[in-house]
Amino acid sequence: MSSPASERYLIPCPGGRQVHLHKLGAGPVVVLLHESPRSSWALLPLAAKLAERFTVLALDTPGFGLSDPLAEPRPDMSHYADGLAELFDAIGLERACLYGTHTGACIAMAFAERYPQRTTLAVLDGYPVFTEAEQEEHLDAYLAPFRPDRMGTHVHWLWTRVRDQFSFFPWNRPGRAARLQRDPPPLAFMQGVVDDLLLAGDGYRVGYAAAFRYDGATPVARATAKLAITARTDDLLHPHLDRLPPLPEGCEKRSLPADREAWAVAIGDLMAPHAVDATLTLSIGGDRRWLLYLGDDMITVRSFGPAHGKPLLVWHPLPGGGSQTWNLGRLLTGDRYVHVIDLPGCGGSSPAEASPDLLRALVGAFDKPELVACGLSGGFAASVADLTDRVTLVDPPLGADLGPLPDLAPAWDGTHLTATWWMLRDDLLFKPWHRRDHAHARRVGLDIDVEGLHARFSETVRAGAAGMATTRAAAAAWSPDLGYAADVVAMADDPDHEAVVAWAKSAARSVRSAGRDVREIADAVIGD
Repeated sequence: MSSPASERYLIPCPGGRQVHLHKLGAGPVVVLLHESPRSSWALLPLAAKLAERFTVLALDTPGFGLSDPLAEPRPDMSHYADGLAELFDAIGLERACLYGTHTGACIAMAFAERYPQRTTLAVLDGYPVFTEAEQEEHLDAYLAPFRPDRMGTHVHWLWTRVRDQFSFFPWNRPGRAARLQRDPPPLAFMQGVVDDLLLAGDGYRVGYAAAFRYDGATPVARATAKLAITARTDDLLHPHLDRLPPLPEGCEKRSLPADREAWAVAIGDLMAPHAVDATLTLSIGGDRRWLLYLGDDMITVRSFGPAHGKPLLVWHPLPGGGSQTWNLGRLLTGDRYVHVIDLPGCGGSSPAEASPDLLRALVGAFDKPELVACGLSGGFAASVADLTDRVTLVDPPLGADLGPLPDLAPAWDGTHLTATWWMLRDDLLFKPWHRRDHAHARRVGLDIDVEGLHARFSETVRAGAAGMATTRAAAAAWSPDLGYAADVVAMADDPDHEAVVAWAKSAARSVRSAGRDVREIADAVIGD
């Protein structure tokens, strides 16, 4: 099954929380809930098949994908069920047919128990019924912390953990007894799990832990809503079908085929008699995090400052994504309404070509904004300068010496991840990153911003080939002959600082120097 393009939405919920979802198809509404540590992207192949018959809403559950976490520091399944009810209210969905797999199945069951009148059917696929001993073991050892360190050991752990997950259950007990009796998936599928783990970060343990603490048997035995409890024969939780207690009237369990096409048809057949029509109210977000649609392409935006203020756009360094410039955006507010952009192909934006037409449409969506372009993204400024009120180039390259960029196609030994980590780490220490000698060393202190480095690593890996294409396009577009009026902020600790200042004095309107502290950069951008 393929993963088609979908409409994407950010739904505001109580407390400022937002839920990201994909919408596909037309007809009666069904809601899909994914497993841990995945996101709704994992459900798109199934959603594509179901979209032939239904309006499919595939959600990022709280704390996963692009959905905000719940406010509770240690939520249980009742909290996730209540969060789902809040989403139903926000989009005008009175009741629906639910599908959940693994952790998603636990959420669907908890919702069906707390809101039976809003559940026409809950399909619980790969529903876990753990023993107390298994719960204790998984809570104790399965959920290893995922925290970055400057040596990059977490990068090796990440790839090893994902690979082992598809060879053993539990993944942390590799051995004959835990060996899964199936082939591992393709590397591209494993990379999808890596991407979702990078999005969730260490918070992946929160939803997982709630599922491991959940007593699966008790709510099934007393269910008043209709349930269909299923598992594919190749699902590691297929044996849990035999752990189920006697089911109430109106509920059933089924073993489903491993073939994905046949399985998807079977899921659709179960849902069809229970799916109901609904008129939905879907949103592209609030005034702080939202989606900007430009034809078929979509740009993710985080906004700061007063909504009535003068618009200012911030473009992040490349490769990477907008999280690198959130703090800068906050500091640039004042009387400005600052929008930190994920450039095309980067962050949460569509994997689109960063063409001049698309970039002009992006800038043209705002009313003559100021533009702050950081690093290599300044290469794109020439194509949009006439649409802006002011352009500031922060840390512009004198040239576009990208060096040997890593191939982000997944490799069996994880070298695509380690090569990316070391490229970005060296970029903190050298300019350009691949000239690792004293003459090209940045004059920085001994401290490395590990969290910032990991955020850039995460966004670069998740963007993959599309992000690297945007990086190369920016490099190709860069010219030291600007052809437009610009202000320049040069980095005082760079080995080419004097050369950048000399260039800016001849090519730009003004030049200021700043250290790496984001407050210094913001002060230099704001100027007088």
